[in-house]
Amino acid sequence: MKNIFFDFKRLKSMGENVIIGKTVRIRYPELVEIGNNVIIDDFTYISGNISIGNYVHIGASCTLQAGSGIISIGNHCGFASGTRIFAASSDYLNPNYDMPCYPKEMRKGGIISNIIISDYCIFGANSVILPGVEVPEGVAFGANLVVRKKTYISWHLYYDTTLEKKAVRLKHAL
Repeated sequence: MKNIFFDFKRLKSMGENVIIGKTVRIRYPELVEIGNNVIIDDFTYISGNISIGNYVHIGASCTLQAGSGIISIGNHCGFASGTRIFAASSDYLNPNYDMPCYPKEMRKGGIISNIIISDYCIFGANSVILPGVEVPEGVAFGANLVVRKKTYISWHLYYDTTLEKKAVRLKHAL
């Protein structure tokens, strides 16, 4: 299926058995690496230096924005619809000129920190992953969570109920 926003040939690399929805937008495709057996659903926006491993599903309406950082996604990962991943962000506590509308020589401030997501991780609908997050193998996040820079434990589920945040040990499926 032909994409209406970019040419697949411009991708840095793309493996086999890759399905990319017709309305997926990849800005700077020459910076994007996609492994084998990857599905990227419609209305997803990808921008910047991003590496996607094998057997990854990115649901509809997700956003992966690396800015001048890097987003690295391992193998066997899943991102439910509406997930947002940002390796760069404004620093809302300090004044800055970090938006892309400013010439590079004028930009200062902001937060830029790479994101590393290890193998076998899943993210629930509308999760938001902020700059500097490193997720170890096998971590699952429930819907509507903000994943911040902190220590996460391999093979645990993190979710939020209306009363309290919880972490639950997961059983190895492998």
